[in-house]
Amino acid sequence: MKQFIRQERKFLAAMVLTLLLIFAGIFMVFRVFQQYESLIIENEDRQLLGLARSVDRSITSYLQQISRDLQHTLQRDGMEDAEETCRRTGDPDALARQLEGTILTQHPLAYDVLCLEGESILYSARGKTDYTFPADAGLAGDVAIRPCLDADGTIYLSFVKETESRPQYAVLVELTAFYDTVAGNLIAGTQDRILLLDAGGRTVVYQTAEGVTAERIGSDARAAIQQEELDALLGCRDGGEPMTLFYQARAAGGAKAYTARMAALPAEGNNGVFVVGASLNFETIKRPIQMSTIRLTAYSSMIVVGILLLAGSIVLATRRSARAQQEVLTLREQNLALEEVTKKTQALAHHQRLEIIGTLTSSIAHEFNNLLTPIMGYSIMVLEKLPPEDEETCDNVLEIYEASRKAKTIISRLSDLSRKNTALTFQYLSPDDLAQRALDIASPARPPKVQAQSRLQCRHLWLYGNEIQLSQMLLNLILNAYQAMEAEGGALTVTTGAEGDEICFRIADTGPGIDPAVRKDIFEPFFTTKERGKGTGLGLAIVQQVAQEHHGKVCVDSEPGRGTTMTVRLPMPAREDEPEPDSL
Repeated sequence: MKQFIRQERKFLAAMVLTLLLIFAGIFMVFRVFQQYESLIIENEDRQLLGLARSVDRSITSYLQQISRDLQHTLQRDGMEDAEETCRRTGDPDALARQLEGTILTQHPLAYDVLCLEGESILYSARGKTDYTFPADAGLAGDVAIRPCLDADGTIYLSFVKETESRPQYAVLVELTAFYDTVAGNLIAGTQDRILLLDAGGRTVVYQTAEGVTAERIGSDARAAIQQEELDALLGCRDGGEPMTLFYQARAAGGAKAYTARMAALPAEGNNGVFVVGASLNFETIKRPIQMSTIRLTAYSSMIVVGILLLAGSIVLATRRSARAQQEVLTLREQNLALEEVTKKTQALAHHQRLEIIGTLTSSIAHEFNNLLTPIMGYSIMVLEKLPPEDEETCDNVLEIYEASRKAKTIISRLSDLSRKNTALTFQYLSPDDLAQRALDIASPARPPKVQAQSRLQCRHLWLYGNEIQLSQMLLNLILNAYQAMEAEGGALTVTTGAEGDEICFRIADTGPGIDPAVRKDIFEPFFTTKERGKGTGLGLAIVQQVAQEHHGKVCVDSEPGRGTTMTVRLPMPAREDEPEPDSL
């Protein structure tokens, strides 16, 4: 009973801990998303302020450009004479001729050019005289910039050059066209938009679904400008500092209100004429974050519940799993034992096949030697009896003798390969002498396009082995390298050296290399990649046999197209066993 109670307590403690972890996880999820939302707001504020500054720079550029064009036009020769003629006669034709075709009248934003005398308009490029200039704050200076109205209520941005002795000149730019130029292509929608408020706080320009709207504040407010937006722009104008804020915006068509985010730049210290505001519908950013938070919390809770259920299932299945694992281990051990038996059987069968081949080879070699000996002997006898002038017959008999000698060499290699437990005569040998002698013996077989060189570094070292076998081993490797480079040419390098307690023979060629697919078979007897009649497949098999009989090993380093390096490593004799230099 007590044990049962203890188990129940442990279970309840585990459940309480699990619930605490779940609630802690949910709380952390909300915290993470709150931080993420703060980062999103900071990023959006940077983007909105960057957008406002871009519009501000564009406004400043156009204001300066039009002001310069106005000043440049008024400095033209003949302007003062045309002004005097206009005053005296009341005929503005001379003044019109001076202004027509100038850089000012051809400017794409210039709507009208005026010449003013006090409150009266002496000249208008469009012939209109119903303009009024409200006393609103603007940008003062050589060229004053302030709003202007006509009788239709269209609002313009006027650039007025004020002088004491001469008439005033004004360039009018339609405010909606000016907005299109500096900000019209930056905002596509009507909920995300850019607003311009003149420094006097009387004129505002913004974008609606119908297009760009410019209106006087306090007029019959048909517009979509919202009081919250206007208050934000006026607050920025009065504060004189950039600002960002949230506000509740009304959607068009009576749709649900939404939370908007605005960044505003004051006119003061920037373009001097307009407060620039950039706003966006923050719901499009906030709503996905909130939905992601709710979904992630729900999915996390589902995952936790699933994990708990899975843990219970795992506990119930533990014993079954343990039994199954034990059965799997037993079967695996049986499989490994069967694989080992199979490998040993295959190795034994291979060994038996090699023994049979060796026995047959010994018998065949003996019989062929018996057949070749009289052929070679009779060939010599025929050569001795041939008259000197019978050169053709002499050459034919020599061919018979050479063919017999080559056949006897192949049979000798077969005999060496199939030899078992034959006693060998070992003696102390110089590795450098063995390598140099093998190079000298193989020199007649060196192709014309192959260069041979040696790097012999075992001058005072000795090797204990059979001279005939070692010479044959090196000769086979050198001849193989020559045959590999026979077509394209190359370089052969024979190197001797000591590495640790081993003597190393390296035969390196720059031939075509060995295909990785056949590299594992190159030491097999009778395996060859040469053309029919050019190889017996015994050379490398004899090399490996000689290395093994000298307690050494053969290593192959080859890549297609980069040549081949065959390395034979043989053990050095112990120092106390090395002969004195004078004893050899």
